[in-house]
Amino acid sequence: MITIEHSIKMAAASLKSSKMRTGLTAFGIIIGISAVIATLTIGSSFTGYFTDQVESEGSNSIMIVAARENLFYDKQVEIVKNTAGVDGVSAEITHTGTVRFANEEKDVTIAGLDEDYATIMATPIYDGTFLTDKDSYVAIVGKKIAQEKFENEISVRSTIQITLFNSETKEYVTETFRVKGIIGSDTTSLLFEDTDNTMIVIPSETMKKMTGEDNYQIIYAKADSPETINETAKEIEKRLARNLGVSERDLDDDLKLPFSTVNQAELLETIKELTDALQLFLVAIGGISLVVGAVGIMNIMIVTVTERTKEIGTLKALGYAPKDILSLFIIESVIISLAGGLAGTVVGLSVALIGTNLLGMSSSIPVYVIFIGIGLSVFVGVAAGAQPSYRAAKMNPIDALRDI
Repeated sequence: MITIEHSIKMAAASLKSSKMRTGLTAFGIIIGISAVIATLTIGSSFTGYFTDQVESEGSNSIMIVAARENLFYDKQVEIVKNTAGVDGVSAEITHTGTVRFANEEKDVTIAGLDEDYATIMATPIYDGTFLTDKDSYVAIVGKKIAQEKFENEISVRSTIQITLFNSETKEYVTETFRVKGIIGSDTTSLLFEDTDNTMIVIPSETMKKMTGEDNYQIIYAKADSPETINETAKEIEKRLARNLGVSERDLDDDLKLPFSTVNQAELLETIKELTDALQLFLVAIGGISLVVGAVGIMNIMIVTVTERTKEIGTLKALGYAPKDILSLFIIESVIISLAGGLAGTVVGLSVALIGTNLLGMSSSIPVYVIFIGIGLSVFVGVAAGAQPSYRAAKMNPIDALRDI
């Protein structure tokens, strides 16, 4: 019986004698393994990135969006505020208004919000501070508007004029506001448009006075904890539906609800399902390449066994047992596959790192993908080499030594 070490040396010597064929055979495995590794790594990076993006939009946040006008008023806001598990509420009134600064006028989205909004939606404060419920004629300006919308840059303590249409008087109302803060960040999101960057926020009570409207388009709420966010969202939905005349049996029918509820946990779950599905699809494509590579190894091993028939006969004549011949060719197959797998793992990780960097995402390399690359390589090597190796092990030495 020969040792594993001796089998490895013999297999390596055989492969070294035909470098070109060995390299071309391993190339198929390199492509398959690199595709699988790159897909798993990029998928993990995407999941982590999108999870961070959702969480950056507000920890434990819940959004209740009206499906029609004149649906949410102070009464509905109070219902949400008094729901068990709610730790903060802010309602939004949004209109397009005209902003005048340094003799320039621009049309901008104006949002009437409350103090809790900054906490609920984790609003990034670039400069200054966010508004409080005691403020009246102060404005919080989105960073992009402050720095790019006007010829001169708006800064904290600047004075701007905002003009909005009053639906009661049918006239335009203009008021002067002092800029209290700049909101927004420099981070570019692939998932969300940073609305903080592109809007101006004023107190909701001031917005009501200027527009003559007291109905809200969106209600933002914050749950006590991530563990209770789904239960809290369901309770808000149930209480609002009851108040708006929707029966409890219609709660699960989105078409019968005059509003929609979105919470952070649901977004994270949806994102995970989408990234998992995409990852599975891409891994399947990589798996096809891997199967092609395995077939390539099997074909080469069949050719190798045929070419080395006399060598096999000689080894058997010298006393090598069938299992020695079997292990010799299995090891040869595994070496080809493992070499391709290691190279494919390096290529796959490199592709993933370059891809995520180009997309502006931080790379997440799970340790398990390296083990998957090595494990798949060994498995493919054994699977592809099994039949040719078994054929070699069962070969009759007399037939093998006969002139062909």
